[in-house]
This record gives sequence, structure tokens and C-alpha cells, in this order.
Amino acid sequence: MKATCAADARMGIREYFDVIFHVMRSPVRHFEQVALETGSRRALFFLMISGIFYCTVSMTYFFENSLVMGVVMMVNAVLMPALGAAFSFILLGMTGQGRVSYGRVFNVYAYASGAVMVISWIPGLAIVMEPVRAVLVGIGLFKVAEVSKLKAALIVITTAFLLLVFFWAAAPLVLELRTIFS
Repeated sequence: MKATCAADARMGIREYFDVIFHVMRSPVRHFEQVALETGSRRALFFLMISGIFYCTVSMTYFFENSLVMGVVMMVNAVLMPALGAAFSFILLGMTGQGRVSYGRVFNVYAYASGAVMVISWIPGLAIVMEPVRAVLVGIGLFKVAEVSKLKAALIVITTAFLLLVFFWAAAPLVLELRTIFS
């Protein structure tokens, strides 16, 4: 698999499975190549294909073909990596690694999340795959953002903590909005 650039942003079925196998077999080499990518289009396509697969399978087997739940899950599949990347990007800037663009951090989250999403729909594996996703993100930050392993691990842990705090703080607002629109 060659390093991609904006001119080779193609993401067909074969390329999709090549990326999954490359991320899982050799995440270090994959993220070294991600560091050379100039745009986020390929990573976003990869994430969206994984999200569509995840939502389709989950919706079919667990949510009785609920279209509303499928849409919510698809939005979650795309926005959670973007939000995690935003928190990590802010933390990278706070640590003096401001030269890393948001697009590169998003690519790390998109590839890590997309690769894990294909497996995490299986009952019982979602909880097991979250640490795998965290390790993949840590490897990606180490290679793409060129931070130390310790700093990458701290950024991943702090990002997870910030995501929990963010949703914990937003819960009362969501509950209030549900009562307004019900």
C-alpha cells in the first residue's frame, strides 16, 4: 500500500478492505503513511463506509430496522471521531505540538475508529474494542503528530476524560430539549 495524497483519494471496496487489514496488521506502518496524506477525504470516506456498515448491521439485528436509530448511530459514528480529534487537537496545541493540523489528527481518529467499527457491532465486542481503538489512536498520534509515546497516551486518556465530562455536562440540556420537543 503506497502513501496516499489528495490525487489518490479513491476509496472503493478493495481499497477499503486494504486499509482495514493494513490498520490491523501493521498500525505503525499505516500511520506512518497517514502522516504523508495531504487531505482528509480518504479518511472521511473510510469512516463513512465503516459507519454505514456498522449502522446497517446494528439497525438490522438490534434495533428492529428503526430508521431513526440508524440515523442517530450514523451521526454518532462520524461525529464522535471528529469530536475526539478536536479535543486531541486542542491538547496537542496546549503541549506545544501546534504544527499538527486538525485534518491530520482527524485522519488518525477516522482510520482507528473505522477499522474498529467493523468489528464492534458484535455483541460483547464493543467494550473490548474501545481499548483497541485507544491504542490505535495512540499509535497514530505518536506517528502523525510526532509526540512521545507517553504524551500520546496521556492525550488519549485526557481526550476520553474530556469526552465523558462533555457528555455528562450536556445530559441535562439534552433531557430538557427532549421535554420541549415531546
